[in-house]
Amino acid sequence: MSNDGYLADAATRHQVHVQRYAGGSLKKLAKFITKAISTAKARVADGLSSYGSKRYERQIQALQGDLAEIYGEMKGQAVLDLTEFGGYEAEFNMTLLGKVVKAVVQLNRPVPEQVAAAALAEPMDLEVGKRRQRISIAGALDEFGTKKSAEIISQIRVGSALGETNDQIAKRLTPLDIKQKDQAAALVNTMTNHIASTARVEVLKQNDDILKGMRRIATLDGRTTLFCISIDQTIIPLDGVRPPYHWRCRTTLIPVLKDEYARDIPGSTRPSVGPDGVEQVSSKTSYGEWLARQPASFQSDVLGPARYELFSKGELPIDRFVDDDGRTLTLKQLREREPMAFERAGL
Repeated sequence: MSNDGYLADAATRHQVHVQRYAGGSLKKLAKFITKAISTAKARVADGLSSYGSKRYERQIQALQGDLAEIYGEMKGQAVLDLTEFGGYEAEFNMTLLGKVVKAVVQLNRPVPEQVAAAALAEPMDLEVGKRRQRISIAGALDEFGTKKSAEIISQIRVGSALGETNDQIAKRLTPLDIKQKDQAAALVNTMTNHIASTARVEVLKQNDDILKGMRRIATLDGRTTLFCISIDQTIIPLDGVRPPYHWRCRTTLIPVLKDEYARDIPGSTRPSVGPDGVEQVSSKTSYGEWLARQPASFQSDVLGPARYELFSKGELPIDRFVDDDGRTLTLKQLREREPMAFERAGL
């Protein structure tokens, strides 16, 4: 049997560890968010001058300096963790590749530190609503710190403008702790997947002579986006756009070896999470094939009522729900492109 199954199984299992690593990293970064909120509350408790006065503005500027330093420290910790993780991922992918090639193949081993540096420098290319965002990890961390500092300052200014007491203003800041940590989770998960994907690609590029390309593997559960659903099992070149494709993306990549270099490995499975819990399915099963076997209620929950009708009755493949650039098509756009599917579905 082809080694694709073994690779898909290994990559899917490893992706669980990648997300666990992200969870550990988040715990470290969450401490900086707590420190930022606590620092702001302490500044407020010390007393604020009359709103709009020069002394008030100096107090705000002093707090802005404190917050910039704290979120800067958070960025430093994140970059340190991700650099270490990038080196680990390089070693993991070398080991994984070594298990699926024939023994006579001599693999090229990149320097882990260089792989980590490349992963940090390569910008993420993410779908954000109806547009795409290209941003480096450093840029994303800077943007996070700037926006979160502005949120804190904004709440203080609003409370001051309304004439609230210092205690009331401090209470305004409490919900930001949970909100910012949730947003940090999205950032950390996305950055970690970016490091994992880029490290894998850098290893594969060093051995491009034995490869056809890379296969994209989506997560088989109800939280996967339409775009990642549509690209599951598709093959892209080594210079193709890699995951993450959007914030919190969990899609991963596996190498596709040229036939003459591939070693046969016993068949394996990939995990899925449907309405009946976790089950193992053939590693060759695409998301669309897996979804078609799920109950109608689960299909509707994943796709939405209208797209469920188009998928189940209109016989519209999942990959037609997105355009060539990975943007999810609106129902109006779908109707213009696929009028017959709407007619078959009775929509």
